[in-house]
Amino acid sequence: MADIAYLLSSVGHGDEEIERRERVANELVPDGDTVRVVTPSNAPLSVESTVEEQWAAAELVRSVEAREDEFDAFFVGCFGEPGLAAVREMTRKPVVGSATATFYTAAQVADRFSVLTILDSTEPMVHRQIHEAHLDDRLASVRVVEAPVLDIDHSSDSLVEDMITTGRDAVTEDGAEALIPGCMSLSFMQVHDGIAAELGVPFLDPVRIGLGTASMWAHWNVTQSSATYPAPDRSKLDGLFSS
Repeated sequence: MADIAYLLSSVGHGDEEIERRERVANELVPDGDTVRVVTPSNAPLSVESTVEEQWAAAELVRSVEAREDEFDAFFVGCFGEPGLAAVREMTRKPVVGSATATFYTAAQVADRFSVLTILDSTEPMVHRQIHEAHLDDRLASVRVVEAPVLDIDHSSDSLVEDMITTGRDAVTEDGAEALIPGCMSLSFMQVHDGIAAELGVPFLDPVRIGLGTASMWAHWNVTQSSATYPAPDRSKLDGLFSS
């Protein structure tokens, strides 16, 4: 049994949507595991720029500092993964990023994959993530579906059609052999199986893959290396946690 923290990086979603996501998340993890959404006290409405990413990163570090003893694993529940490396330095508990876990899964099930991101402004952010994951040669393309986070309706048929159309272009024009929705709001629509069947290639779910990885790491006692992510000198961090 593992208790997994789903770390929200923004404050733009209402209580009803947060409750829905927590319910969906608990349906996706193995029996006996639990997922609890941890909301930041002060964060951007959404993460769609590097400025918002850096703001959110500090809040995620504060969340882990305050709640470390409550959980067996932490899941950075934003595709941009703000503060992933910093959060890994703050705890010896396993910390999993939604995008990174999905990128490496895509690289195992296909030679080349594409990411469907939500805005022109987030496309460079995805390219940076791919580069940091050392998967540049496996990326077929980053395509934009034009769906700002706060406008995404999880029951929108037209958005599903947009993802199918954009995904088909990535497959036929860019040579993608697997696809990833590059936003957790797209992922929480939970339409992956239908789109995969329509396009004939895997359409990978960052929610399922990321939480599944967090669960596996917690059960198998796998965590990030302290050589790669050394603990910071906490005596220098008082200002961060008191602000």
